[in-house]
Formats: sequence, structure tokens, C-alpha cells
Amino acid sequence: MDADRIKQFFITHIEKMILGVIVALSGFLIFSGSKLPNFLDEHQPDKLAAKATQVKLAIDNDHNEAILEERLQEIEAFDIMKETKKIYTGIDPSIYKLSKPWEAQNEQSVVRRQDPQLLPPVDLRTHGVLTSIAIKGSVVDPLDYPLAALEPADAVEKVEAPKPRTRRSRSRNMGMDGMDGMGGDMMMEEMMMMEEMSGMMGGPDSGMAGMAGPTRKFASEFDFGHRPVVGEDKRNPKPTVGWFIAGTALLPHRAIYEAYELALKDADAYDPRRDTPLYFNFEVQRADVTDKPIEQLADADWIDVWHLKRYALLADKYWAGYAPEIVPDDYRDDQLTVWIPPVLLDDYRPYSLHPKIPMQTRSELELLEIEKKKREEAENPGIFKFDEDEEFELAVPGGAPGMAGGGMEMMDMMGSGMGMDPMDMMSGGGMMMMGRGKVEKDPVKYKLLRFYDFAGSDLFRTAPVFGRTYVYRLRYAVIDPNFPASQMMQPKSSSLAPEVARRVTDKMASAIKENKRDFQRWSEWSAASEPATLPTFETYRVGPVQGGSSSTWNVAGKPVEYQRDTPSAKISVSQFMPKYGVKVPLQFEITEGSVLSHKAESTDVVDPITLEVKKLPEPDFVSTTTVVDIDGGKSLQIAPELTEPGMILMFDQSGQLRLSNEIVDQELYRIETYAKEKGE
Repeated sequence: MDADRIKQFFITHIEKMILGVIVALSGFLIFSGSKLPNFLDEHQPDKLAAKATQVKLAIDNDHNEAILEERLQEIEAFDIMKETKKIYTGIDPSIYKLSKPWEAQNEQSVVRRQDPQLLPPVDLRTHGVLTSIAIKGSVVDPLDYPLAALEPADAVEKVEAPKPRTRRSRSRNMGMDGMDGMGGDMMMEEMMMMEEMSGMMGGPDSGMAGMAGPTRKFASEFDFGHRPVVGEDKRNPKPTVGWFIAGTALLPHRAIYEAYELALKDADAYDPRRDTPLYFNFEVQRADVTDKPIEQLADADWIDVWHLKRYALLADKYWAGYAPEIVPDDYRDDQLTVWIPPVLLDDYRPYSLHPKIPMQTRSELELLEIEKKKREEAENPGIFKFDEDEEFELAVPGGAPGMAGGGMEMMDMMGSGMGMDPMDMMSGGGMMMMGRGKVEKDPVKYKLLRFYDFAGSDLFRTAPVFGRTYVYRLRYAVIDPNFPASQMMQPKSSSLAPEVARRVTDKMASAIKENKRDFQRWSEWSAASEPATLPTFETYRVGPVQGGSSSTWNVAGKPVEYQRDTPSAKISVSQFMPKYGVKVPLQFEITEGSVLSHKAESTDVVDPITLEVKKLPEPDFVSTTTVVDIDGGKSLQIAPELTEPGMILMFDQSGQLRLSNEIVDQELYRIETYAKEKGE
């Protein structure tokens, strides 16, 4: 038989072969079982029960006699005095000898307290700012400022908006679709008529046009600044010029916190209330680099301009409140992040923030991260990461923005028993600081440092001057953990490292002599900022550009464009008038070569305190800014109804070339020209 026939045989008869094996195995098991003895022939149940009863009775019987004599002999031979003496006999320690025996601790082996490293601030950025701010005015008359005395502005002329194109219904019968189309067009026309009537009668932001004349209101949606209110001293707010250089920097909080842990956490007498970073003060210095490079600056070129005490006095005695805080509480410190001035109307975010400081709290960022993970898990349900911790803690949200409590009256009530200045108490020193220290599980990487250098010699002798170029640097101070503000928190001298002990000993001697503890410990100065200057009193907003007509000629085989008409543009020029404390906008048309000096019969100006629109008679703008070139405004080939964005190149009053863009300036141009109120 060949292999194929053998294979075919097994395939055909394999079931029969398996069945035969099973039958043979079953027969063998039956035969083996029949040869086994019967269990009942050898073991009867009643006999087994009787045997178990006999064993139980034998166990229950008393067998003490068998061991009593032996135990009595052991008791008589036991000598209690000998055994007691044996207990107090020392044991040979050699059997318990350690390879590395313990050493007795002495005073040299205690971990000594070091001075934590204070890293300097980083990434200092400065911006020149010109705006209106609210200051404290009259107690009697809330309108005791020149701008409030102006007449109300005239009503604006409404621009008739083009009617929207009606869409023809696809359905030609008068069914529901046709009715919907007609109803939509009629409703649109009715809404347009209502808007026109509302503009004539005066909307919610336009006031009522009655016999006494119209009273227009500036739309609150375009008010990006602070809304001043009467303070506790009953002094009414009024506008004034806010001309300053703003600065923001980053405090490396996480690195500082880790430096504190490295120097103090494992040292003797560790106390988290004292031995964690307690920021207390900061200083700002300025150097004039108009005629000197930054690389050649010496220490004598830097002058002190600002510190926390000066800001506290300025805010309490001069400002009418503070603008709402926009930085989350996680990323700022009350001693380092200076209050935002009460800026009126303008958006103060560009110079009050730092690009590396998040705009959301840590809890919000954690929730966003959780939502992101949930979305990723929903998109990839088969993936699970076992090494991730699903537990998280929600951080406490930041405090509510607005006015700071306390004031100078609270500082006057505080005692100076520790020999501290009342302003130091406001800054957070003394007993107030004892409870501020806290253990942070995950410190934020950066906290925000913020300052403002105000111009105006009537306020400060060292104020910056227009036309000069400056650089800035700053440093901060902490409450010294080895020489704190409160004497009760002072660590023992024996717990300090030798070099720290010498420094603290000198401070103690000075405190006894002057009756005042110098508890501030300063960081190094930051690197110098980029140069900054005070801005001019003039700003520009580019409006629509009308491109001039041109022809293209073929000259020597090359196309040459010939400009037949000069392009023109609308522009809104604002000049700050210190008399009124606001920017005064004026709109007119310009061409290439125009100088932005202009006269008009009147212009509209917003009272930032009441938001009423006032009429300023005969504004006369004197400017040396010259229009160099105008580009854009031509129809696009792909969409003739659209035009190219307009751009204007100007030589401004500070002697610099400035390029303004219609798209970038569109929002502010529309606000200054009351485009929405006109219906444009």
C-alpha cells in the first residue's frame, strides 16, 4: 500500500479505532472493579461508631497521675534566687556585634541652617504707555474737572445701511416654504426700520433727545478699563494723564522654593511658617542709555526709582482705586505684583501681563488637562496608561479683583512695637508674616513681578523724561529665615552655619543699637531690560484707504505702472490734552505728503468718568508727523467688491518711521469714529 492509501484508510476508519479503544478501556475498568473486596465485609458502621466512643472516653479520663510525680520533682529543684540573679547577669555582646556600629551624635554632626540662594528675576520687559487714569478729586462736586463742563456732543448722523439681498425661494407654490421666505424678508425690513427709529429716538447708549438737547453715552462694550467709584474718603474720581513705562518680569519661584528646601528643610529647627519663601519688597533701578551703550553702564549710572512703599503711598493718596486684577492668584504675590493703575477706557492687558504667565488658575489648567485626557481616551478606548496617577487636587481660585482693603488708616492703627515702619507693616512684615509661610506640594514655576515708572516731575524728582532712552533692572527681598521680622521666630544661634551665625550676630547687634530689625534679605539684580522710552502724546488709527487710479505702460518690454491719481485715506489722530486728562480723537482725510496738523470746528470726546460724549470746540492739532506713503485700497482681481488692506508709512514726532495697518487698527478706528453708533 502506498502512503496515500494508508492516509485515506486512517481518515476513513479513525472514528472506529477510537471507539474500539474506549470500549476496551471500559471493559478493563469493569473487570478490575469486580475483583475488589466488598467494603461492608470488613467495616460495619455500628462497629466504627462504638470504637470512636471508646476513644473519646479514654481521652476524657484524668491522667495527671502519670506526670504529677515528675513535675513535683522539677518544682522542688527550682531555685528562684538563683534564677533571679541569672536574669541580671549581662549577656556577652560579641554575638550581637554590628559591622557598622552606631556613633554618638555630637554638636558637629547636626545639620546647620544655611542661607538659601535667591535667584534674580528674569525676562524683564518694558512698554511705554500713555493713557488716562482716575485720581482723587473734589469731595463736594463730582463734576469738578474741565471735561465735565463741556457741552454734550451732537447726535451722530445715521448711515443708511444697504438692504440685504433677498433670496428667491426654491419652491414656486405658496406652501410653507414660500411663506417662510416672505416672512423672513419682511422681518428683516421691520428690524431695519426699528433700528433707524431707535437711532432717531436714542438707544440705551445714546441717551434721550429731548428739549434739553441730546445726551450721548459711550457704549460700555468698548470700555476696556476701570470703572472708578467714590472711595471711603468721599473724594470723587477725575481723569488725568497716565504717562509711564510699565515693566513685567518673572520671579523663578519654583527654583527659589527648592533652594529653601535644600538649605533649611533638613536643618535643625525647621519651621515651614518661617523657612519657606516670604516675599516682602522689591526695588527698581533705571539707567539712561540715550548717550551711552548698555555694555558701558557702571553701578553709579543706576538710580533708585521705585519700591513697594512708594507704590503704596501713590495708590492710597493719589489713585482713585485700582483696575481689576487679571493675573490668577497662583502666579502673583501681593508684595511683588503691584496693583494695576486705575486705567480709564483703554485696554491695560498688553503691559500688565507677561507671555509666560498663564491666564488660567492651576485648577482650571488641571481640569483642562483632565478633559484632554478624557477626549484622548474616548478616541483611543483600548489604550490605558497604568503609570499615571488619576488623583488630583483642586487649587483654591484667586481672590476677587478690585479695591484693596485696609488703606493708610489701618497702618496707623498698627503698633510699631517691633521697631518697624508702618509702611513695612503694610508690606507684610512683623507678626503679620508669621502665618504666611506654607508648604507647597507643587510650586508654580514663575510668579509675576510688575512695576510702573511714572513721568511728571510734580510727582517724583527722579521721574523719566520724554525723549530719553532708559533701561531697567530690579531685585526683590524676602524675610530672612535666619533673622526674621519677629524675634519670637528667631532660630537659635547654635543651629546656624558658622558664616550664617556671623552675619546674624552682626544684625542682632545692629538691631539692639538702632531698635529696628533689618530682616530683609535681597536678591541679586536682574539683567538690564531692552531700551524703552516714553511714548508721544499722539496716536494714529488707519481707516479705509482709497487707492488712486493707475495705468500700466510697456516700456522697453517691461510693464511700468503710472499713478494717475494720488491715493488717499481716512485716519483718526488722537492727541492727549493734559488739561482734560483724556485723548482727543479727530478724523480727517490724508494723502501722501500730508502733515497731521489739523483744525476743526468741534470733535467728540468721551468723559471716561461718566461715559458721556462731550463736544470739544475748535480743536487745533499741531503735529510734525508726515505721511510718507499710502498703499492698498485697490480692488482685488479675484473679488472686485473687496479691496486690498491699506497701509500708511509715517515719519512720527519722535523721528521714527511708523507703519500702520488698516486691519490691525480697524477695531480702534471704528470705536474712535463711533462707527457702530452711526450704523456703519
